[in-house]
Amino acid sequence: MSMGGGHGSATSHNSISAGGMSMSSGGHGATNILPTWLAVIWTLVFLAVFLIHLRHLLDTRGQRRLWHSGHVLMAIGMAFMFAPASIDHLDIPASLWQITFAGAALVVVAWMVTEALERHAINVLWVVMATDLAAMVYMWSPNGYRAPVTWLLVAYFAAQTLLWASDRMRSIDQYTLPGSFSVMSDGSVGAAAAAPLICYRDLRASMSAMTLGMAYMFVAMQLLM
Repeated sequence: MSMGGGHGSATSHNSISAGGMSMSSGGHGATNILPTWLAVIWTLVFLAVFLIHLRHLLDTRGQRRLWHSGHVLMAIGMAFMFAPASIDHLDIPASLWQITFAGAALVVVAWMVTEALERHAINVLWVVMATDLAAMVYMWSPNGYRAPVTWLLVAYFAAQTLLWASDRMRSIDQYTLPGSFSVMSDGSVGAAAAAPLICYRDLRASMSAMTLGMAYMFVAMQLLM
């Protein structure tokens, strides 16, 4: 499945398929929302995002390493989503992408539950990460899309884009989920602080590009139904 050119055996040489939809590869149907040249540009953008977060993954430790791992996975998944068939010869099944992202989302949720049971502070950005990974499962669905869900995800990722572009996400990085606390040295109980996850200035650009690309893909898929 690819918006850029028709991956998978179910797609003919002259059509593309995305979320159960197909259309002419020459101009991408009546909407012409994703011509090949634009698909190539988006593919290159997501490859750049992949490399940025891979570098951060290797340079960080602890929670930040796990957090960057999620973005590395999302970036490579989006690169394949946009890649035209002419440059994507791996032909990875959509079902494998779904299993991968579903597994990643479950790992994040399981980690959050474990931290909550141990009364550790949980950064709200972990909820964002779990939601983003679940959205990737939906994006790779071969059974089509539901307009209310798709437009909700468009609004969600558009809002993220604005937050990242304006650097407001660093403020959100300071918030924790309700219910966590820490015991002070004098025996008093206070609100626990979660470990911050945003660590590099270039995340403002890379995450703005990633969330904008995801919003764009959902718009394209919905309009091409």
